[in-house]
Amino acid sequence: MNTSRPLIYALLIGAFTLLVYYLAAVVRASAEGIAWNPIHAAVLTVLGLAIGAAWGARPALARWRTVEAILAANLALVFGLLFVGWSMVWDLAKPLETAFPGARDLLYGFWFIAAVIAPYIIRKPGAALAAETLAALAEFLAGGYWGLTLILSGLIQGGMAEMVFAARGYRKYDLPTLMLAGAAAGLGSLVVDYMFWYSNLKPGVLAAMLVARLISGAVLAGWLGKVIADGLYRAGALNSFAIAREE
Repeated sequence: MNTSRPLIYALLIGAFTLLVYYLAAVVRASAEGIAWNPIHAAVLTVLGLAIGAAWGARPALARWRTVEAILAANLALVFGLLFVGWSMVWDLAKPLETAFPGARDLLYGFWFIAAVIAPYIIRKPGAALAAETLAALAEFLAGGYWGLTLILSGLIQGGMAEMVFAARGYRKYDLPTLMLAGAAAGLGSLVVDYMFWYSNLKPGVLAAMLVARLISGAVLAGWLGKVIADGLYRAGALNSFAIAREE
């Protein structure tokens, strides 16, 4: 099993995306009518990284055991429904955004938790991508606020988390790795939101939102995900999975 495949694909497609944008906006600016924008460059690069990681992890999913696929699907269903409920918390926190732009994004990280819990338990390539994408699909089917964009968000968030686990060779699942994966998912989430809703926001507000999502992803997805999975492990519910063998 080539555990470096998701990372290699991520770097290649990320670099290719940035190169295409550079050629269009700098080398052929007069012909293409595109102006160079550092934020757009970062958004497109992250998008390429996430898509590359997702594509690279795809073949590994075929080698999962049935019990692992069932667990990922069940986790995705549970968290997809919880994500719908978390939307209510998000709405209740709206006054925070008015008083302190970007502060509400400190709550955003819970939407990335499936991308941390599943790989922490299963410890195989593709777990972050599959669980987060399926959770987003479950949220969409349950009537999630943001429609089909939820599935794209799940794919990008899962792809960014997947890249972190790939960079660690799918061997390290300690707390720093899980928190970094949650933070990476936070970066991916802002990329999708920027494309659909936030492109007119000032750079300072976007920077505040990014910092808040990195923190939230690290804590509400990385740390909290580990706490939940460790609780299930101590309760004896995960004896059939890699977490039980390696912990």
